[in-house]
Amino acid sequence: TCSKSDIQIKNGFFSESTFTYSLNKQTQYKCKLGYVTAGGNTSGLITCLQSGWSMQPVCIKSCDMPVFENARARSDGTWFKLNDSLDYECLDGHESRDGHTTGSIVCGENGWSGKPACYERECSIPQMENNLDANPKRDKYRFGDVLKFSCIQGLIMVGADSIQCYHFGWSPNLPTCKGQVKSCAPPPQLLSGEVKDTQREEYGHSEVVEYVCNPGFLMKGSHKIQCVDGHWTALPVCIGKVLKIVIFKEEKSTCGDIPELDHGYVNHSAPLYHHGDLVEFSCREAFTMIGPRSVTCIHGKWTQPPQCIATEELKKCKWLKIFASEGNPSDKKIEFDHNTSKSYKCRKSEYKHSICINGRWDPEATCKEEAQIQSCPPPPQIPNSRNMTTTVTYQDGEKISILCQENYLLEDEEELVCKDGRWQSIPRCI
Repeated sequence: TCSKSDIQIKNGFFSESTFTYSLNKQTQYKCKLGYVTAGGNTSGLITCLQSGWSMQPVCIKSCDMPVFENARARSDGTWFKLNDSLDYECLDGHESRDGHTTGSIVCGENGWSGKPACYERECSIPQMENNLDANPKRDKYRFGDVLKFSCIQGLIMVGADSIQCYHFGWSPNLPTCKGQVKSCAPPPQLLSGEVKDTQREEYGHSEVVEYVCNPGFLMKGSHKIQCVDGHWTALPVCIGKVLKIVIFKEEKSTCGDIPELDHGYVNHSAPLYHHGDLVEFSCREAFTMIGPRSVTCIHGKWTQPPQCIATEELKKCKWLKIFASEGNPSDKKIEFDHNTSKSYKCRKSEYKHSICINGRWDPEATCKEEAQIQSCPPPPQIPNSRNMTTTVTYQDGEKISILCQENYLLEDEEELVCKDGRWQSIPRCI
């Protein structure tokens, strides 16, 4: 037989009242609160053998997974032994009292060495020049808050019209106010991409140009750039798709004869056209081109070609009420020639621009979208990411894909998402 008096359990006790046990009988023991068996359980079994009890019960100090406050664990364990450490990280927009976003606590005799707590990060009130006004005015700004600017005394804003508070501070940089601003030359060329709309020789301050990448390429960074006092904001980057199988299939797709263009001709010709190849057209004298200047071979088919319209037959565009805030009131009695540019402003937004293209305004001159959709501030410059400085606001639902600098890897999300007037799902380059 085996007796309970033959064994002592430090930090534990027998849970049954029986004092002696016959051969092969089992009994249960339990550990005190805050202690567990070697296997991490609160209780265990020992067996009475010919030589005595099967083992010496052991109850070791343990710590359960703590309750986190605005933080999360960086390990998968559920219980921890004496002197085990637990690493944790703060949720986005939060930090510890000493300003760190990560921390570590140790399991001791009296429990955890500290509380894994993080607190909402704040952005300090930015220093602004006297001519700049900001709203809303607060004593402190929290993660996600948006600050909107306006210039006083009729000055013109140069830079972003709003900024947002992120875990790394305010972004983008604050704007300035000027009495006069410069216009911009045609936008720069984008490697493996092109400007989406018809280009002009000159662009006014705050005008926006949008780019698209060639087939087989993905865009990283802001697809819109803006003319800011004579300079364009940062270009996006078009990178080749990494799926070799897809690229191989695309390269195998060829297009047949180039579409015929009435009153026009092809500038250069090649005998075989692969997926992604472009062919440019020109119109004959006394004819004007309407639409994109080139066609592209995509999966064995040509995109829609332009038109060559007799210059004297080009239609004019009518005056619209939306133009009433700009220019001479007598403009409403006139029509506008092809390729004429008009500016207009929708309430609090930046100036918009439309061009008369053979009787219609392109893009359509309207403020309907603005009334229905919230806009986000210009996207932030993510630390350790490629330069994507821009002053363009984005509409709810729009996304921007991020590209990290060399030797940095993308963590969490790959895209910034504009939602409810704020940028969300902020990626990190680590």
